[in-house]
Amino acid sequence: MKNPATLFMATRPQFLPATAVAVGLGASVAWHEARSFDMAVFALSMTAALFCHAGMNTLNDYYDSKNGADGLNRNALTPFTGGSRFIQNGLMTPGETLALGAALVLAGSLIGIYLALTISPVLFAIGLLGVASGYFYSAPPLFLAGRGFGELTVGVTFGLLMVLGAYAAQTGSIGAGPVVASLPLTFLIAAILFVNEFPDFESDRAAGKRTIVVRLEPRRARWGLVLILAMAYASVAAGVFLGPLPSGSLYAILTAIIAIPGALCLLRNYDRAGALIPAIKAMIAIHFFTGLIQIASNLA
Repeated sequence: MKNPATLFMATRPQFLPATAVAVGLGASVAWHEARSFDMAVFALSMTAALFCHAGMNTLNDYYDSKNGADGLNRNALTPFTGGSRFIQNGLMTPGETLALGAALVLAGSLIGIYLALTISPVLFAIGLLGVASGYFYSAPPLFLAGRGFGELTVGVTFGLLMVLGAYAAQTGSIGAGPVVASLPLTFLIAAILFVNEFPDFESDRAAGKRTIVVRLEPRRARWGLVLILAMAYASVAAGVFLGPLPSGSLYAILTAIIAIPGALCLLRNYDRAGALIPAIKAMIAIHFFTGLIQIASNLA
């Protein structure tokens, strides 16, 4: 039996704050629009989302060990890219990794089912879509990450669906407000994944993963980050000027102070894996701070 610390680190906990921010945003939109908030429901929603995210991370490690992507990776920037490396370093077997991932997703799903039964059946649809897209991100036969749909899948799963699910758990319904509010985080979580694909380019190509970076090759693909970031900030501005987002959300644009150096880092060092850590950290930071600013603007 592995000790709890090993099991916890195998879930790549450094990425779990992304889910916490998304769930917090969904609940804050419910408060802003309907003055609806239940602490017990929020705690259950957060627990379910974190369990599912941790399970998806672990299952991704299992399937990337099966398809060879992590084993071939010589440019892994642990703990950011290349998986947890627990299988490759002999800390856990593939079977143990699969069992841990399945148990976490099952635990999160059971909490989600309870919320759906007691609050609204719309949570069934959101949860089913989220679990399916998260699982098939790396699992066959769909293997969405290897077919150029990784950014879209991660954006929808850990942006749109997380925010919408947390909102529905508080209100029992869905609407345009949480969808619009989710767009900045949807783009920014996709930006994190996109930058992570550059250090993994060689191993992904060797393993047959047809990510966007593999399809376009790094020199051309690097400009995709500029596009993703532009869409994230445009979604904030459009949401405020068209009405769904409170005016305080515009402060999220200040995170461009971090985003611009991060984007320049990728543009200059797209073919130098070891030099990309500042770009990866910048994307994680702007996602986190954008979410916090949005939450604060909804609670003001």
